[in-house]
Amino acid sequence: MPFAADDSGTWRFETDEMSGMLEPMGARHGVKTLTHKATGVDVVHEAYDLLNLFLLFARNRCMGAARQYEREVEVDGDELTVRWPASETHQAELTAVYAIAGPNLIDLTITVRSEWVYAAYELFLSSYFPPSMRPHVYLQGSPYVDPPDVPRWVAPTCSDVFVGTGLVFPRDQHASRHSVDGRWTGLSIVYRWNPQRLYELPVCMQADADTRVAAVLMSRPEDCFAVVSGYAEAHPDDPFGNQNPMYLSLFGEDLSPGDERTAHMRLAVIELDDEMRAPLELYDQFAG
Repeated sequence: MPFAADDSGTWRFETDEMSGMLEPMGARHGVKTLTHKATGVDVVHEAYDLLNLFLLFARNRCMGAARQYEREVEVDGDELTVRWPASETHQAELTAVYAIAGPNLIDLTITVRSEWVYAAYELFLSSYFPPSMRPHVYLQGSPYVDPPDVPRWVAPTCSDVFVGTGLVFPRDQHASRHSVDGRWTGLSIVYRWNPQRLYELPVCMQADADTRVAAVLMSRPEDCFAVVSGYAEAHPDDPFGNQNPMYLSLFGEDLSPGDERTAHMRLAVIELDDEMRAPLELYDQFAG
């Protein structure tokens, strides 16, 4: 079913497996509701959104939040396109295309066209899930777990060592430096990052233990230099618990005037199997 407008400036969509609402304007833009029809579970935090274009960075600098900038919207069937023109603060044009890609799939394609020189350019994409769901990330193997050196899903839990910080799972050691290179200096104390182990694939998910419904978020290694997660069992005032965010750090490349880069993301709503193979099969379909 294509996007259908309603009177509030939002766009509704429905397939055989999911229904939801996307709001392209305002600070709290993105997917506002996303319901798994077989169970009735809405995988979006009631106060926030999924696939929200948040902060814009280069090395040692923040260029504000895309969610605060003016934009234009165009809808064509099952694709909704949002365009942010370049500005004095952020001298690059952004285009985001949201598309209904299958019965349980939403694709997001973001293109940046730079008009300036930006070192290690980043778009920080945010998604917020109900606190009842639990974050999982797919990490490279370690020799210190059983079985050793095998990639695995990990569900981070709270630790006194990193409480109050976001857990950064980078693509490689070089990419791990971006999150702590000074770009976050001067922003709210909430935004403190703690690089962890390397991801095996840029795929993460939030899962509801009772219903086994999972929201799976994925990108490609060349498009996403880090996955950022919170942790379960957080203090009720800890934003990594009560907001339950997951972020994708996109791009990470140096840009010069005239450069254009595109990043691809997919969001899937599924019922999780016991072996947690379904998210990886979805990733293979996406990346292949």
